[in-house]
Amino acid sequence: MKKAVFILFSLFLVGCTNNLEEEKNEYLTYKNTLKDEEEFTSYEQLPCNITFSIDKISEEEISYRAIIDKPKENMYDIKAIVIHDYFTEDIFPSIGIFDDTYDLIVGDENVKGISLVGYIETNKNYEDLNLELRVLLEYKNENDEVKKIYYKTT
Repeated sequence: MKKAVFILFSLFLVGCTNNLEEEKNEYLTYKNTLKDEEEFTSYEQLPCNITFSIDKISEEEISYRAIIDKPKENMYDIKAIVIHDYFTEDIFPSIGIFDDTYDLIVGDENVKGISLVGYIETNKNYEDLNLELRVLLEYKNENDEVKKIYYKTT
């Protein structure tokens, strides 16, 4: 009986480890792809609104936020990541990679938007950082086609 429990527990751990490794690799792929991207979608061509905000929340920390909302078309299985060009040891905020994906449906009142929030440790004011924020947004449309959008602050 102890052997059976040990074997089941070991299989469970191996399954969780493999899944976490896959998620980590997917995260790194998205991050590196977005970091290396050179062509970006203009605001007018976005399938939804993407707005950024940056706030000083303490003497040593700045928060940044990307809000994805007001879809112009139905967007299913959304995955997104926000990165910046300032040094950090933290992971970048994402959705749909380490957690569930979301849908943004035109006119839906249940999910009004997605907010991705991150923090930067710095003593500088955000105006002095020259911070560039980038978003990679991946989703499926009504025809089940996968769309990738690359957008950045200007």
